[in-house]
Amino acid sequence: MSLKREKTSVFRKLSMYGFEMVNGGHTFYGLLEFDVSDLRKELRAQRSSGAGGSLFAFMLKAIGKCLEEYPEFNSMINTKHKTTFQEVDIDIPIEVQNDGEIYNKQCIIRDINGKTLQQVDEVIARAKKTTGEEKSYMASKFGQKLITLLPKFMVLFLFRHILKNHKSVKKHSGTIFVTSVSMFSTTPGYIIPYTGGPKAVSLAIGSVAKKPVVKHNEVQIREMINITAAFNHDLVDGAPAARFINRLRRYIEKDYRSFF
Repeated sequence: MSLKREKTSVFRKLSMYGFEMVNGGHTFYGLLEFDVSDLRKELRAQRSSGAGGSLFAFMLKAIGKCLEEYPEFNSMINTKHKTTFQEVDIDIPIEVQNDGEIYNKQCIIRDINGKTLQQVDEVIARAKKTTGEEKSYMASKFGQKLITLLPKFMVLFLFRHILKNHKSVKKHSGTIFVTSVSMFSTTPGYIIPYTGGPKAVSLAIGSVAKKPVVKHNEVQIREMINITAAFNHDLVDGAPAARFINRLRRYIEKDYRSFF
């Protein structure tokens, strides 16, 4: 039997520590499906006139607006205190290719409600082109090496201590986490994000697929997008989560022109 054995990379080791650090959260999920047919037509029309932006940028903007309107979802909590932020900073993972190597890093879109759709796309594009030491969610190569040399119990102790400082969490990973697989896959379905930690909500955006939908008492073929919302039950209960979802749906399906 032949096999290939290699040392676990620094990036993967840090990822393992990160997942374990937020393990044991109290999460409930919403599996959502929204109609983006009219929204995508409007985005195409706006782009043809030199305005607008991508569907992903719009989704981020709509989420940011909902967090602004429902600040309890732009909050963090631990057993001692809760912190609510006014500024919405969205943390998204992006894939970078450099010298034939593919790796992930984070991109934090600061104060997304103060940016246009085009500006959101520009922030993401710049982050993809900017390559350096940041082959993980920790930017410093020295810091990456140091962390991986420490005993596991010490690393987790340090990371969990950092999680208690909500201002530090915001600085290094934003106030909300949003991931998307829509640019990599056209297969319809729900993505369940790995969640935990002090943040109130995380979202995973799936791909767009055409489906038969009843609209105005008629069966129509519509473009539908799947979204998974993971709510931190330590911060959020069912009724507020439902109001948040309803507002997000209204922005995506009806009030999308307010973003242009």
